[in-house]
Amino acid sequence: MIGVLQVLEQRRMALQERSSAQRALIAESTAALAARGMVLDRAVAVARGIAARPLVFGAIVALAVAVGPRRILGWAARGAAFYGLTRRLAVALRDHPR
Repeated sequence: MIGVLQVLEQRRMALQERSSAQRALIAESTAALAARGMVLDRAVAVARGIAARPLVFGAIVALAVAVGPRRILGWAARGAAFYGLTRRLAVALRDHPR
């Protein structure tokens, strides 16, 4: 009887190890799919935003044609730098003890 219990305990432990390995594999697989899904969701959201505001999109395209893409990229780079700086500054001020 004790031998049967030991065999059952060994089988249970082997099953638990196998289940743990399978859970890890599933978690890795779903993380990759979730990342792809997030990109797709973001693309759909952008497309819906453009479809909801065709006048704004048309104005941006007209501005890009009139001003030129290099100048707009320069403005975007400065804006991104300013945005990053203000975010870091806001976090630093918020977390700073008084």
